[in-house]
Amino acid sequence: MSHIRNVAVLSHSGAGKTSLVEAMLYRAGAIPTRGSVEDGTTVSDVTPEEKRRKISIYSSIHPYEWSGDAFNVIDTPGYADFVSEIRGAQAAADGVLIVVSAVSGVAVGTERVWSSSFERELNTIFVINKMDRENADFFRTMAGIEDSLAGNIAAIQVPIGQAEDFRGIVDLLDMVAYTWEGGERSKGPIPDEVEGVAREYRDRLVEAVVETDDELMMAYLEDQDLDNERIKAAFFAAVRANTLQPVLMASAEEQMGITLLLDFMNEGVRHVEHHRPLRVERGEMPKLGADGPFVARVFKTVIDPYLGKVSMMRVLTGALKAGEPLRDATQDAEVRTSHLFVPKGKDLSEVKELRAGMIGAITKADVVRTGDTMAAPGTDVVLANIRFPEPVMALALTPQSRTDEDKLSDALGKLLDADPTLKLVRDPDTHETVLWGMGHVHLEVATGVLSERFGVNVDPRPPKVSYRETISTGGDARYRHKKQTGGAGQFAEVAMRVEPMPREGGEEFQWSVVGGTIPTNFQSSCEKGFRASLEKGPMGFRVVDVKAVVYDGKDHPVDSKDVAFQIAAGEAFREACAAAKPVLLEPVALVKVRVPDRFTGDVISDLNGRRGRILGMDSEGAVAVISAHVPMSEVQSYSADLRSMTGGRGAFSLRFERYDTAPQQVAQKVIAEREAEEAK
Repeated sequence: MSHIRNVAVLSHSGAGKTSLVEAMLYRAGAIPTRGSVEDGTTVSDVTPEEKRRKISIYSSIHPYEWSGDAFNVIDTPGYADFVSEIRGAQAAADGVLIVVSAVSGVAVGTERVWSSSFERELNTIFVINKMDRENADFFRTMAGIEDSLAGNIAAIQVPIGQAEDFRGIVDLLDMVAYTWEGGERSKGPIPDEVEGVAREYRDRLVEAVVETDDELMMAYLEDQDLDNERIKAAFFAAVRANTLQPVLMASAEEQMGITLLLDFMNEGVRHVEHHRPLRVERGEMPKLGADGPFVARVFKTVIDPYLGKVSMMRVLTGALKAGEPLRDATQDAEVRTSHLFVPKGKDLSEVKELRAGMIGAITKADVVRTGDTMAAPGTDVVLANIRFPEPVMALALTPQSRTDEDKLSDALGKLLDADPTLKLVRDPDTHETVLWGMGHVHLEVATGVLSERFGVNVDPRPPKVSYRETISTGGDARYRHKKQTGGAGQFAEVAMRVEPMPREGGEEFQWSVVGGTIPTNFQSSCEKGFRASLEKGPMGFRVVDVKAVVYDGKDHPVDSKDVAFQIAAGEAFREACAAAKPVLLEPVALVKVRVPDRFTGDVISDLNGRRGRILGMDSEGAVAVISAHVPMSEVQSYSADLRSMTGGRGAFSLRFERYDTAPQQVAQKVIAEREAEEAK
């Protein structure tokens, strides 16, 4: 187990990643039978939600052994909404398999996982899957990989037949052919029909290898004969260093190419000690491997109904025995380790020790969060945190009953512990509990988990937009509050003028009373009334960026009280604002959309239709990045709309930018809706 290697399997949704993992585990003897995504019987997709949707939602870890080597293969979601599971798996991995469909080719999700894996310097292997499917085309898919993804990418196999005629694979490293008949594999010479293309791709492979080795390059340029073993040694060294990314192929459904893939991974996936130095936020990272103090990174959190909080961690250096002291270096907190576990699918197996290279788990460590660095006492190192994108879509959650309301806070806390891409906001303007996520499917799953796992039922709906209002000119008002109830009365008179402040200038109160027309002991009362009235202006929304000046007024020697001046100042402020040409402010987001070039026209047209202002467009290979300022009210359903518009090939990020003046027709509609809601 100390030499175990961890491989994350990544892809765009629908490339056949889970089926490939199932085929690998079955071929390696780790599972007795192969399950089916369609039937909901795979070892990866075990939750009710995954079986219903027929997609992976959570990453799952599956150990297997092959030819004396031990691996953990980590199946990840392909759906972009579940990016926290993908990023966590990458943080735990030594290498990645990026699965590409031979039918649909490179997709935005492929580019996304390639980019994030390359950034993390993980050694990367491509697998073109579904080679037996109708319209499968290895050469078209290979060209798409080379055109779309920047890297030193080279095929090490070519097919014998394609689609319904797919029946074999040529190994370009050893220049031999493997064919399948009746499920049986045989090895032999390369058939004449693919001899020419095999030679062509072999030459391209050799060129890619020599680019990674200066000595080989010199020999190649001098037309020296290059020994195949020397080429293979340089090739595998380059693969492990990620200076070359090989491309293999398979049919998970027909179990073709699976053995070749498992054989290749034994030599093509590096060990933990071969990683490049990891980035740190504090301290100095010990050399990766078995020696040195214990250091691990938590890459995933699971809330188990029986075990409570389960923290999955990848061990990077040293070893930890059950019961030994451990600390969360990120939180600077001690952690109990009376029990240690290793994951196997949905189960945990208890072990006595965790060593470098392993994926382990501890339970009931409530302080520990995803991304935290775990270390032996006295080891002062904190690894750079796992970076997760900001959420882009929100739902307001309303508990269905008092019981649900009582349990909601605790359930949401557990939900956020397990998924760092969920964010909870209690909006002070709309008084709503708002859950932010990566898309509509992500939020649907989250609310489903609240109900199924935590027994909390909520009514989800689009959140109210946090409109605000301000004034466009100066305004003046005088308000007298007089109340007589038979006993002590109330009296106060306040004269106030208001002035607009610069945008984001805040709210300011100024006392300019001269001559003692209002005693100074009522200054704080007037300011309280002003501050309270900011909550609801003449349009019905929070007032911002305004200055209020109290310059005159009257008091009564008996009836003037704190509450009277609070009321008078508040009403004077409202009347002054109403006279100062109030305007509605709407929140505006900076939206960045990544789509293949062919969708740019549709996306720009759609953003314009949402009252967006296009800021510019950049190109990243075959992908366009469109930036725009768009009102928040226009992007509440953008996740689903973009996915529909681009066939799932688009992605976007969203960040609140500022408040802008809403157009008159928008303001009229918003105010009418608010008045109707209040009347109801």
